[in-house]
Amino acid sequence: MTEEKKDKGDKEEEDDDVFPFIEGETIDLVAGNSKWANLSCKWRNDPKVRHYARNIWPQTLEEVKKRFEPLPDKQMRDSIKFTIYHKQSKRPIGSIGFSRINWVNRNANIFAKIGEPEYWGKGIAGEASKLLINYGFTELNFHKIYSGVFTPNKRSLRAAEKLGFEKEGVLKEEMYVDGQYHDVHRFALFKRDWKKNNE
Repeated sequence: MTEEKKDKGDKEEEDDDVFPFIEGETIDLVAGNSKWANLSCKWRNDPKVRHYARNIWPQTLEEVKKRFEPLPDKQMRDSIKFTIYHKQSKRPIGSIGFSRINWVNRNANIFAKIGEPEYWGKGIAGEASKLLINYGFTELNFHKIYSGVFTPNKRSLRAAEKLGFEKEGVLKEEMYVDGQYHDVHRFALFKRDWKKNNE
């Protein structure tokens, strides 16, 4: 078998493991795959990537692998996480999801991380967020999706406003980053406003 055929076969085999849950234009949101544990571990420990994610503790591969273990039967999820899969490049490039889900009050925190710096600033996090927000309001029946962004993260502050989030308040000197305390801006998007903006 030639190297070219072998590479093509490997690529097709990899594609067989990718199951899009939500399809987008540039990216798909797919269920996490344990074979990507090394990549996820790299993103969690990369100084550039973790800076705004605020992962302040180093994480081992064993710790990351545990995140891919199935939940016990009937356990209520308090988070939902997807891998952002770039369709043209045919590779995982980040993650996005909901955390701190409150199923009684129907609200959740949204988070996103592009782990591969060459994909920063290309609108991918915005596309992934729109897909996830749609899923949150139309399938999970959330009433409110919220997010916290601290002051130096100007890109995320702009992104929140672009997605239709409105500022609810500012938590003064809430986050300690690079030797300084920073304000955290709390944003929220309500289902009624999202529906109105997407009519």
